[in-house]
Amino acid sequence: MDGLLLQTVEGLGDAPLMRTGCEIWEWLQGEKEEVTHEILSEGPLCQTAVSGVQEAEAAGENGREIEWRHRAQLETRLRELNDAQDRLMDGAYGRCTDCGGEIDRGRLAADPASALCMNCQRSAEPEGVFYTM
Repeated sequence: MDGLLLQTVEGLGDAPLMRTGCEIWEWLQGEKEEVTHEILSEGPLCQTAVSGVQEAEAAGENGREIEWRHRAQLETRLRELNDAQDRLMDGAYGRCTDCGGEIDRGRLAADPASALCMNCQRSAEPEGVFYTM
């Protein structure tokens, strides 16, 4: 995802934050197009199970599993972006979908599809998965 700008935590305070719904929509739409392009460029993922024929290499199986997981991650991201656009249209963008509180602007600048505030995000993730700097 070439369009994604990674910034340090210190740099988020200085980042130009989006101000209009149109700018947010365009940012989300641009990322959706990138994710969609990546999904389409991989082509269809088909399970090639022919009865009685097994692949000799375990590496081939691992490669397919990695492809399936990557595709699942891309599809999840596409759903997150669609959901963010739906929230924007409904007037709920920038509000946590769990508690209804405001999502920090720096968090939205880093990921415009964020649906949860930091507290709810911490609660939603299994212990040990959430990392801070």
